[in-house]
Amino acid sequence: MYDEIERLRRGELDTALDLVRHSLIRLHDQILRQAEHITEPLGVDELRALLTALADEAADAVAGTGVERYVPRPGEACDRALQRPVARLAAGPEKDHTVARVVAAGFVQGERVVRKADVVVSRWEPDPA
Repeated sequence: MYDEIERLRRGELDTALDLVRHSLIRLHDQILRQAEHITEPLGVDELRALLTALADEAADAVAGTGVERYVPRPGEACDRALQRPVARLAAGPEKDHTVARVVAAGFVQGERVVRKADVVVSRWEPDPA
């Protein structure tokens, strides 16, 4: 009975890993296809678009495992449960403790935070009087 349970667990794990493997193989193929089309140095905009497309493909691979990308919006309140402040930016009192800029997206699986989003937080500090 124990061997049967272990065999079933391995089968479930292999099935889950196959989703990730196939997505990574697709990403691998996409990178190689893009590399074949480069015949001269890329401009900044072209390189940015290419890297963004590759990052989106990687996020799609992660999404295949049930994890979704979470990108906070600039101006929304900083939420320490979902966001990790990595820097501060001086701002007026109306923007205190809000997201100024997203440095890296976070990833969530339902209610579970897999990785917090890295954000720059707006902070207001009154003049010392």
